[in-house]
Amino acid sequence: MAMEILGENAQRAAKCEVKFNGETGYEIQDGPYKHVVDFRAYTCTCRSWQLKGIPCAHAITAMHYKNYEVEPYVDHWYRKDTYLKAYSRFIQPLTSMNLWPTSTLPAIEPPIITAMPGRPKKKGQRLLMNQRRSLRRVQG
Repeated sequence: MAMEILGENAQRAAKCEVKFNGETGYEIQDGPYKHVVDFRAYTCTCRSWQLKGIPCAHAITAMHYKNYEVEPYVDHWYRKDTYLKAYSRFIQPLTSMNLWPTSTLPAIEPPIITAMPGRPKKKGQRLLMNQRRSLRRVQG
């Protein structure tokens, strides 16, 4: 999944222009928009890199400009070793609910329904509208 997104971003990166903006910052022109990429903070002003953990097209454009490898900048959650580490232990199933540990806390109850402030809506309003429609059909 992450490699598919990375591939799509790499294709979009081909359409972007690079403008140098400091030692680790780059200004990327993506159509009418400009985005700033900072390699030290792993950020881009489009915020896609921060949200997904996968370099966006703007970051990939700057990486290609600097001849950096893209994969080290992908968040560690998407790497194979993290996946294998997460699923390295087995979860032993319990055969029935009788084996579940009992809780000393009180049981969870549904919330108490309270009347909202203001005048309540008329319940027969929809029925009245349907009657008016049927009278119009008969008359018209």
